[in-house]
Amino acid sequence: MKIGFDAKRYFKNHTGLGNYARWLINSLPQDQFEFILYQPKLTDEISPAPISYPKGWHKWLPSVWRSALICNQLQNEQITIYHGLSNELPFGIHRLNLKTVVTIHDLINLRYPENYGSIDRFFYKKKLNYAQKYATKIVVPSEQTKKDLLHYFKTDPRKIEVIYLSLPAPAIGIPIPPESDYILCVSGFSKRKNLEMLLNAYKQVPGNTRLILVGKDGDTSSILQKKAREDDRIELKQNVTSEVLSNLYANALFCIYPSLFEGFGLPILEAFQHGKTVATSNISSMPEVGGNAATYFDPSNQESMQKAIEFLLVERNRKQNELQIPKQLTLFNSNDLINKYVKLYNGL
Repeated sequence: MKIGFDAKRYFKNHTGLGNYARWLINSLPQDQFEFILYQPKLTDEISPAPISYPKGWHKWLPSVWRSALICNQLQNEQITIYHGLSNELPFGIHRLNLKTVVTIHDLINLRYPENYGSIDRFFYKKKLNYAQKYATKIVVPSEQTKKDLLHYFKTDPRKIEVIYLSLPAPAIGIPIPPESDYILCVSGFSKRKNLEMLLNAYKQVPGNTRLILVGKDGDTSSILQKKAREDDRIELKQNVTSEVLSNLYANALFCIYPSLFEGFGLPILEAFQHGKTVATSNISSMPEVGGNAATYFDPSNQESMQKAIEFLLVERNRKQNELQIPKQLTLFNSNDLINKYVKLYNGL
């Protein structure tokens, strides 16, 4: 069985979708499958499998190749299954004699269209509609994303399979004791992540405990920087290494994730892997990931968020949640989830 993977995110993205692509491809048993990674642009990164690039004049149109022109190449290279790892399949692939899988992580562009430009909205919806219509199987990371597919596209539920995400075990070095206690928030600095509300709530929390926000630049960065300057307990960090991030997790009192909507919410799982409980939103997929190991708040209510923070600043409350983490982590056991993918591919 020869499986082709859309590998753009594998090589390009070092967070979210890239982590998912690397986890899946690197964890699958290579003695059972033959892989080819389809990559639109040349890369010098180490690959676990052969890479197939655009050929001939197609290399001058890498985006178009990935979205449509790749079909002839898939046929010529006798791919049995093609797996689109990030919400899309190449247009025209339904005419080929092969099976297709698409992972649809979320439908945030349909829930929050105001966060996207009109051209992006058009193409995102067109790609999603094609993928959900023609994919042989659709993998989603949560029941929330499954519900969204049924709501927005009336997708055939028999095609949808919920397979949670997982992460490699973190490489935790020797913990460096922090100068003072802190709460950690790992999130992109975009409007949907709701960090402005978090800072407003945190300013009402008494005491000296710090709040460290780790993420990458987004449309609310300047607002967050301004608010952070108003309270010397708040610190923003960008572009940290994986080692630094791991130590930040390891030394935090607990983590907070106030997003308005997520298809999954990997930072919750990352916190659990480091033995830390999380205060997070009580909507979308967050309760699926957090279970009984997290404390929840209404992300649109500043007082609710403040109370959740103050609740977890009490050590006995944190400990009570932390006792539930090992049981919750069993839902995201990497071997079990990879076996679901193996069963899915073999079933096709």
